[in-house]
Amino acid sequence: MPDPHPTVLEQRIMELETLFTHLQHDVQQLNQVILEQQKQLDALHKKNEQLLQHIEELEKPEERDPLQERPPHY
Repeated sequence: MPDPHPTVLEQRIMELETLFTHLQHDVQQLNQVILEQQKQLDALHKKNEQLLQHIEELEKPEERDPLQERPPHY
């Protein structure tokens, strides 16, 4: 028959088990936050690469064919 009054050692073990359970929960929550942030970072990295490519395209000099252009006085 279990003792209705736990010893000091048993109380400490129960407190540690409770603390451990809370810490496990917190670690799981933090892991979910990290995973979500990584997804956001990946999406931002991809968007940044797209924007850099677009900027490079805009900075390229226009290729003009002088024979196809009308003179300025027309």
